[in-house]
Formats: sequence, C-alpha cells, structure tokens
Amino acid sequence: MRKILVLILLGVILGFPSSALALKERVRRGGTTTSAATRTSSRLGVASSVKFRSDRRALVVTFSDLAKTSQISYTLTYTGSGVSQGVSGTIKPAGEPSISRELVFGTCSAGVCRYHTGITNARLVITSWLKNGRKVNKGYKIKV
Repeated sequence: MRKILVLILLGVILGFPSSALALKERVRRGGTTTSAATRTSSRLGVASSVKFRSDRRALVVTFSDLAKTSQISYTLTYTGSGVSQGVSGTIKPAGEPSISRELVFGTCSAGVCRYHTGITNARLVITSWLKNGRKVNKGYKIKV
C-alpha cells in the first residue's frame, strides 16, 4: 500500500504526459471522435493496446513490438471508493512477440476480487526503455 501511495505522489509531482488520450466508448483524438473501446498507440516505444474488459471492471493492456525494448513499466492510478488507488508493474521482455496484463479496478486475493466503485481520475502511464537508451512515456486518461 505504501509503495502505491509513493507511486501516486510521484505521478502527481512529475505530472502526466501531455499526450494523454481519453479511453471510453467514444474516443476523442485530434478534434475527431470515433466509436471505439480500444486505443492503440505505437508512435514511439513499445506498441500498446488498451481496452476495457467486457465487464468494465478492468483494463486489458497488450504490449507488442517488444524487440526494441529492454523494459516496460506501467502505472494505473485512480480514485475509487473515495480513496486514491493504483496498480503498477514492470515487464522485462524475453523474446515474446506480445505480452498482456489485466489491470483490475479493485483488489484480488485467492481468486476473489473486491471491485472499487465510483472510479474517477483514472490515468495509465506506460514507460518503455528502448535498447538504444531512450525512455518513452505514453499516457492515457481513462473514463470509466
């Protein structure tokens, strides 16, 4: 819990990337609106696809084009049930073409999940460390 709070504070202090995208039933980008529940980005760094799980209680994030990255980290922060919440992780690709992670809006233990309610201010930040030494951040604003 303490680690999550530190990550949330770092995110607030450092700010989130200005290239944040809205992820919801209707995705707004560059003045145009498209009907989609998935947002894919591969401009720089690792290619990532972010979509809601069918019950909208989790995000499914798929990372691909991993050959050029040495490490990927992700941080999902949000306010749920009136409290700051978050989840983070790190991936070190080992030759896989793609890797997926399910980021639950809640806590799970022994196969039982307790989902948070009233989710607001959800943000996902994906950081890629490329093999050429470059670091690339991608940010998403998520409307649940």
